[in-house]
Order: sequence, then C-alpha cells, then structure tokens
Amino acid sequence: MRKQLAIGLSLFALTGLGGVNENFVSVHSQEAHQKYTHLVETSQSQTFEPFVGASLFADLPNRFSYQTVSVQFILDNDRENIEFEDLTVKQCQQEGYSQVNCPSGQISGSICPYNSAYFDECCDSHYKYSKEECLYPYTISGDSCGGKYMCYCDRNLYPVTSCMAPQVPEGADCTEDGITYYSKCACPSNYSQTCDGLNQQGVGTGCTQNGITYYTSCQCKSGYNMTCSDIGPVTASDYCLLNGIKYYNNCKTCENKCSLSSCPAGNVCEYEDCSQKYCVIGCATGYKDLDNYWCNGAMRCWFN
Repeated sequence: MRKQLAIGLSLFALTGLGGVNENFVSVHSQEAHQKYTHLVETSQSQTFEPFVGASLFADLPNRFSYQTVSVQFILDNDRENIEFEDLTVKQCQQEGYSQVNCPSGQISGSICPYNSAYFDECCDSHYKYSKEECLYPYTISGDSCGGKYMCYCDRNLYPVTSCMAPQVPEGADCTEDGITYYSKCACPSNYSQTCDGLNQQGVGTGCTQNGITYYTSCQCKSGYNMTCSDIGPVTASDYCLLNGIKYYNNCKTCENKCSLSSCPAGNVCEYEDCSQKYCVIGCATGYKDLDNYWCNGAMRCWFN
C-alpha cells in the first residue's frame, strides 16, 4: 500500500531584516507560504525540491537591506502514516482475475493487466504454447487455458513408444516430454522367411507382423532328414522341400517290385523279403522264353 507523508511547513523565522517593517515582512511571508504549498503535496520524504531562498525577497525594494532567512520544517505526526487502498486489486477481481497461486504441477493463466500478482485461472503445465510455436510433427490442442495451448504428439499418428522383441520401431517419430513416439512396430529386415512350406518350420523365435509370422531361416520338421536316393521314399508325396532338395522321413528298405505269391513252373524266380513275393527273372534249364512274352508278370517259358 502506498504511504504519503504530509509535511507541514512552519512559519518562517525571519531575523536581521534591517529597515523592513513588520507588516511588509508578514505579507510577503504569507505569499511565500502559499507559493510553496506544492512541497506538501508532491514530496513523500523530507527531501524537498530545491529553491533559492532569496527569491522570497525578490520583490523587496533595493533600499531595504536584509539578511538570510532561516527555514525550519516540522513534521505533522498526526498525518505521518496515512494508508490508501490499492484499487488495482478490486479492479482485477471484478474482471475475473482472482487467483494468486496454483497447486503444484499447474501454472498461472492470463495475467491481470492492472496487477501482475493476480490471474484468472490455474492451468495444467502443458498449456504453455502459442499456435505459432506448435509446428509439425506436433499437433495443437483444440482447447486452451490462459490463452495458451498444448502442443503434443498425436497418438493416432504416433501410437507406439516401445515394441515387443523381436519387433523394432519403424517409420516417423515424434518426441514429447522426453518420450519418443513412433508410427508403428515392424519386424527387422532379416526376418524374411515365412517357413510355411510342407513340413517346414522356422528357426528360433518368429516375428509376427500384419498376421504373418516371419523367421530368419527355415528348417524341416523333426525326422524329415533323408533323401532316399537309393530306393526311394515309402511315401513319395510326404516330404520337406528345403533349398531345392526333398527330404523324407521314411525310405524304402526294398523296392517292393515282386507280386507273385509263388514261382511258376519252368521259371527262375527271386524272392523279395520286404514284399514276401516272387519275381520271375528267367527260364529254367531246358525252357526258353517264347517270343519274349510276359504273362501276368511271369515269363512264359516252354520246354525246349
């Protein structure tokens, strides 16, 4: 609150005025008192605006001689501590600026133009940007507080802060309050094999993206490790194709080429263990092949 000292000016004590009559001095002292009343109104201390004391007597006739006047100021103790109401406080409050402090984590809103100690509301600390300060890739908030806006990473465009291994962040990013947001997660480039071939499986942990699981490499399922190049596989359609080679889980132990339950007369046969059948391999002694004709898997042999 402002304080103003009201200072009373004492009567001038005039001494040594030779040849000046009392009435003349009295009149001029009254005029001087009226002339310098501004000292009481404009000064807030006992240090006053300087003036030449002799000017008090500027109008005295030259024929009069005079001596310097002694001036003394006396404080009016009854008016020393007058207090005045600060009208800016009421003016701020009338216009809605009634806040003077905020809880922790919040900041002041719009400041009162008449008194900076008052403001209209408390705002979240994120409301601290003007529209001009919020540039791409950041997004300005639709609402404001205290004339300021939030400037943040749009969670629809940057929804990811971390990825589950082996996925890694990919695409554009946006950093807000020390946290980096990414547009998506993706499998590393070395995860390129789907391993979805017949009897295949992936090596190690797979990486799933858009519903598809990728691996760094593929392998055949357990047991599919034989090429069966000697006689062939038991089931030709049951294999694992890897790097252009077919791998089987069961190879033949014999050819299963024989079909006769017994060896025909006049024929020489071979017995096959795996099929437990006979195969004709020629004619018996004294028999010959008639026109190289095969009948029912057996050589027709006639007595020579």
